[in-house]
Amino acid sequence: MNGVECLYRNKAILDEQVAQRSPKQVLVEALCDDLDAFLEYESQITGLYIRNQNQVIGKKQYSFLIPEGVTLLQFIQQNGKLSSNQISQIYEQLLQALYQIHSKFSLGRCFHVGNIYYHKNSIKMAAFGFYPNLQLIPPESLEKREQSQNRVYSQSIDVWLIGCIIYQLFTGKILNNFETIKEYQSFYNQIQSLQIENVWKNRLIEMLHPKEALRCTFFSMHHERSDNNQEGIQEFYKSIFLSQNYSSFIKMREYIDDNFIEWAVPKEFTKQMQLPKVLNPFSHKIRRPNLNPRKEENLNPYPRIGIAVYYSQPIHPSPPEIDSSLNSPILSNINSPSQINEYPDLATLPYKCRNQTEFIQYKDIWIELHFESYKWYLMNSLRVQLEEQRDKSPVETWSVYCLLKMSILMRKEFIDQWSTKSLNCEQEIWQNFITSGQARNFIKDLRLQVDGDNAIINQYFGYCQLDCLSREDEHFFNQIKSSITESILNETSNDYKVPYRMTLKNLYRSKKRTSISDVEQTLLALKIIICMGISSLFMPLKREVLFRQVKRALNIPNFDSPYYLEQKFFSFDSNILNEQIRIIETEYFKQ
Repeated sequence: MNGVECLYRNKAILDEQVAQRSPKQVLVEALCDDLDAFLEYESQITGLYIRNQNQVIGKKQYSFLIPEGVTLLQFIQQNGKLSSNQISQIYEQLLQALYQIHSKFSLGRCFHVGNIYYHKNSIKMAAFGFYPNLQLIPPESLEKREQSQNRVYSQSIDVWLIGCIIYQLFTGKILNNFETIKEYQSFYNQIQSLQIENVWKNRLIEMLHPKEALRCTFFSMHHERSDNNQEGIQEFYKSIFLSQNYSSFIKMREYIDDNFIEWAVPKEFTKQMQLPKVLNPFSHKIRRPNLNPRKEENLNPYPRIGIAVYYSQPIHPSPPEIDSSLNSPILSNINSPSQINEYPDLATLPYKCRNQTEFIQYKDIWIELHFESYKWYLMNSLRVQLEEQRDKSPVETWSVYCLLKMSILMRKEFIDQWSTKSLNCEQEIWQNFITSGQARNFIKDLRLQVDGDNAIINQYFGYCQLDCLSREDEHFFNQIKSSITESILNETSNDYKVPYRMTLKNLYRSKKRTSISDVEQTLLALKIIICMGISSLFMPLKREVLFRQVKRALNIPNFDSPYYLEQKFFSFDSNILNEQIRIIETEYFKQ
């Protein structure tokens, strides 16, 4: 604890307000600082079998949604062994969930029967993977006496953990930590005598092998599956995931606040052990929303955002704060969305600036930076949504590539113009802004994002090389073929605009045909048409006119935050969504 306090007090030595705080206040600040960074990173990992992410509802206030059903641990305790069919389904779902985690430069490494939920034959697993004290310590850590600290994990840890889960599901026996390598070897030797199908017995022997190098790999595990959608995943595990460049990103991910992040991350997120809704363990009073807010310039309306992010994502703003006793009757409703939405200050903009003074000083710049970040977030969101669809059409596959490439080009240009860009403010103000610590963090994050996506662009190029195309698809592919390249060299976003829009327009037409009354498909069509015009659609004057349907539906005077679009507008029915689509079609693309 003293080490954590010392670290954060040293980091804050130039901030007189922080430096004068008590040890307990500094520690709470440290916890929340790391937790914000951790949770924002994890919020980018999504998928069918990944559990819903947390909600930031206020400063030091986090709501964690517990999935339906029970944990696998509870299921085993209640029912004993599972059937072979049930285990096969869980195995397939684990592989798919881990692919979503791995594709974001992360390892699972902390999943087990206690934090995977099971409901109606489907799992929900957490993407969390920072705390070092693992529920089960692999034999290589026992052998090297590195049971908790400073261990650099490889993909074999996730293979081994899958093996542990499958073993427990087949036997109904809950595994506990092994104390010595001899104890583990004894456990491993008895697998051969299990009364289970040979195919599963052989898998367990491979997955749980004491030597990392002799375990099976995710490539081989996916290779033996008969699913037609496995080709791209196999290629990922065969080349990208094993590359030195990719390994360096995983190490970077593991080393975020390496020795201190574990203080901030709760060991489990289950009904038995969940983080308090308000994270302030050292105070008899908590901060809660004020129904009579002070003037906006005196507020600190946003949670801090950590430096270790992959894509910018809108965050719920925090309401103003006043002291209130823990037994206040309103506290029980603090996590209610309807309760939160009543606070008038929620119309303010989420942003990536932790420092209130700097935000007020450069507020107009931070507003535009958040719109810039939202462009890249929305493109990535659409790309992931298309990737997760089964039996993708050729145009969906090409659209995934186009979204990734255009996003890289736009961010590269933004970085190149950083020193002179100015974002419609005076050059002197811009030059002062880019020397601030918060601005330096912002551009550093952006460079990491681009490096990460550059590392996988050739993988997506490979996906585009499709066989057995229809005559129509082949004709279309020939029009964009020259723009689908294995790497990005000297292109600009303007050079790429035509094939990018052609591809998304083709995709948009196919989705629009089925989206007249289907809300989900209508929303997808809206995201596509917004991404078609992503380069200029969010410019200040254009967004006020083009998104007037948002302003009208929400009764707001200005469209000055993408928060409205992401968190509010997407909840409306298909009629409102279709009207917004019509406005963009007629007033942006047909002008």
